Amino acid sequence: MDPWASPALEAPLNEPTYLRVKRAIIGDLVSGQFVPGTHLTIEALTSRYAVSHMPIREALRQLEGEGILISLAHRGFRIEAITEEYIRNIYDIRVGIESMLAHRAVERATDAEVATLRRLHEDLSVLIRSGKPMVASRENIVFHKRIYEIAKNPEAELILEGRTRVVRTVADSLGGYTPDVYDAVIAEHEKMILAFEAHDPTAVGEAVFDHVTAARDRLLARISERGAFSAKP
Repeated sequence: MDPWASPALEAPLNEPTYLRVKRAIIGDLVSGQFVPGTHLTIEALTSRYAVSHMPIREALRQLEGEGILISLAHRGFRIEAITEEYIRNIYDIRVGIESMLAHRAVERATDAEVATLRRLHEDLSVLIRSGKPMVASRENIVFHKRIYEIAKNPEAELILEGRTRVVRTVADSLGGYTPDVYDAVIAEHEKMILAFEAHDPTAVGEAVFDHVTAARDRLLARISERGAFSAKP
């Protein structure tokens, strides 16, 4: 299996190598190439992915911080399981914080900021349908981050970023957006934008809750199709 050959690893030429390595490790875990308990060393991963030690070290450091790897003193790392429970827990964190941030953002948003969100949504909708899932995935992050920024709660953003990177990486390793979800994702985003345009904090909180919950269910369904974990961990 060539970890760089997957369409899921479509990326701009200037993307840091450690991010590609990180995505490849998660992809190997989801696909069953690595299983929970696997012992990983920098030397073995350097050989597997044909890159230098530095990006391997950074990828492993990030995955350790996200709870996917456990450091073994002077002996590399051990892979922990990406279970259904783990993913559900991360999405519970995400839905709570994102709903709150969206609620606060509506309270603070100027007309110009709402217009910017509308433009970002329209541009993202085009990208989602473009057949370039990784590009659309990155722009989706930009769209959501713009909402967070309007809320002006950097502490909440920091918590959110630290606990959701791994599920984004899992989704990317599975190929990102697929044609069967284009319309649903765009409609969910549209519901959020309409709530911003109506300056309705309650409606936007509900829209974000529905969107994040649907994103969780879509990801769990795709992982289940791969047989990566059973219904109960």
